Amino acid sequence: MPTLSVVKVEFTTVAKWLGIIIAVFIGLFLIVKTLIFIKEAISPTPPKPPEAKFGKLPEVLFPQSPKNNLTYKVDTITGDLPNLPDRSKVYKMVHPEPNLLAVQRANEKVASLGFSPKPEQISDIFYRWKREEAPFQILTLNVNQAQLSLSSSFIQDKDILSGQGLPGKDDAISIATGFLQSLELYPDDIDEQKTLAKLIRVENGSLLDASSISSASIISVYFFSKDKDNMPIVYPQGKRSSMNITISGRGSESSPQIIDGRFFYQKPTGQSSVYGIKTAAEAFDELKKGGAYIASLGGISREVLIKNVYLAYYVEGQEQDFLMPVIVFEGNDGFVAYVSAVKDEMIRN
Repeated sequence: MPTLSVVKVEFTTVAKWLGIIIAVFIGLFLIVKTLIFIKEAISPTPPKPPEAKFGKLPEVLFPQSPKNNLTYKVDTITGDLPNLPDRSKVYKMVHPEPNLLAVQRANEKVASLGFSPKPEQISDIFYRWKREEAPFQILTLNVNQAQLSLSSSFIQDKDILSGQGLPGKDDAISIATGFLQSLELYPDDIDEQKTLAKLIRVENGSLLDASSISSASIISVYFFSKDKDNMPIVYPQGKRSSMNITISGRGSESSPQIIDGRFFYQKPTGQSSVYGIKTAAEAFDELKKGGAYIASLGGISREVLIKNVYLAYYVEGQEQDFLMPVIVFEGNDGFVAYVSAVKDEMIRN
């Protein structure tokens, strides 16, 4: 039977060799990591190309942009254009299936708002309702999609244009939200922190921004979708959106009333694919050559100072197959322009 001293010696020997083996493994691990680091520094492994599993995409549908002779200068905080990611997701959009009961349900909801219960059929999916009370109103709904157009004769109504009884901004937002909810059109991904109420004055038939509620005739409420993948959603209207409801101060029993609206919403699906996108410098060259859509142009200066450049998703304001990224240029005097971000070789001609 081994003595205690023999066991102690054997344990010490085993421990010593175990320590040596562990030290060798650690050393080898560090050497391998160092070699990999040196290799990546000298000749980095190129990233996998974007999968682009939807194939070539349709062009982003921008409205017609007026010709101009603007010049552009980068005037960001750093003085340079940013380094944007080299790729971005593209999402398929939801296309609702036809519903045989859609017209009946829409008619019930619209009639509850005081419109005639007998709509005029414009097409398979568009129907029109009228309200004869002043101001005369026409409501057109897409019964298969979250889309409406509401117009009225408010521009000839002196009582409305006086601005009497106009609600505050918070109340106007609540009224507009309630109107959409009554039609079951209020999207579940609205970013309520971004909802914008704009005071509007009417002057010689033109709608102009008002500086205070005392000078305003009406209030327009704009709704915005939540960011997608930490990228904002932008619209053809620049800092405004394709989801807009307008409120006056005089309605039935002297209460505020919805008098105008243009609303379109289409939900992205969960299906996405990664596509390569242009650099900020490439997009800036397109902007300088007149290849951008100018969504907002304020002021009279011909030189635009570009203050901010970033990636966003663009909603066309009408039915689209894909939610695609654009590169946004913001400048002085409210200037906003968009350049399609997906590389040209992945866009169908």
